[in-house]
Amino acid sequence: MISEINELELGQKTTMSEPSGATKTVAEQAVAAEWDNNADLWARSLSHQLDVINERFGIPQFLDFLGNVEGLDVLDAGCGEGRSARHLAARGARVTGVDISCRMIDHARRQEEAAPRQIDFQVASCSDLSRFAPHRFGMVVSVMALMDTPDLAGALREFARLIKPGGEIAIMVRHPCFFTRGYTLLHDKNRRSAGLAVADYFQRESYLELWRFPNRGQTMDAPFTVNRYPHTLADYINGLLVYGFRLTGVMEPQPAAALCTEFPNLGFWRRHAALYLFLRGRKETTALMQTTG
Repeated sequence: MISEINELELGQKTTMSEPSGATKTVAEQAVAAEWDNNADLWARSLSHQLDVINERFGIPQFLDFLGNVEGLDVLDAGCGEGRSARHLAARGARVTGVDISCRMIDHARRQEEAAPRQIDFQVASCSDLSRFAPHRFGMVVSVMALMDTPDLAGALREFARLIKPGGEIAIMVRHPCFFTRGYTLLHDKNRRSAGLAVADYFQRESYLELWRFPNRGQTMDAPFTVNRYPHTLADYINGLLVYGFRLTGVMEPQPAAALCTEFPNLGFWRRHAALYLFLRGRKETTALMQTTG
């Protein structure tokens, strides 16, 4: 299925299943290739300030959700061209950024060279961070990346290994309950947006999505092509519990009325559904829970 959207339409022990080695390798190679292909357009779009909703709403809300990161060693997992890593460094964190896309990291490194913030950018899969020693970081942050990750369980396992006891994890994703393979915007008789229909929530197969930023006076190229890997709300929450985290925060940010006045389409998401899901957890012990399956 191919859908075209824009940025606005934008306790008990549990086990998690990880894909087999061959399946995981093929899927991750596909993700790397997609984002290598998207990287130049993505970086150009951000330089033209087209990603308004993330910049004005999602990311500021998430940074407030994180709280004080000054002096922390932070891993930005799935850092893309480095935007979130730069936000974290501006708040005083010592940041390492990893992404599976070589082209994205090229863009991140070029911006670091142009305006140094002492960020170390490396090419790596979130589910294989073996280059880093255990307990290397005080916090792992992932911003709008895990819904594009085929091996969520493997990524959370690696994050748990890298975080110091007492350290934290914080995740920002598109809300899994509302951005499903079969979601559809509903309209009233006057063609005004009136609600949201959700379908295929438990669909486990990846699907191709085409989308673009709204044109704000800039002539942009073809839409982005992204494979989405459906993870449910339970996948995210149980994944944190399985790998030894205590859930310390959940947020579904709602756009402020003033922001909706500036960006009227956000009013739909203020009334009907959440664009984002934020989760935060604290690593309680050094030992990881054993999993099966």
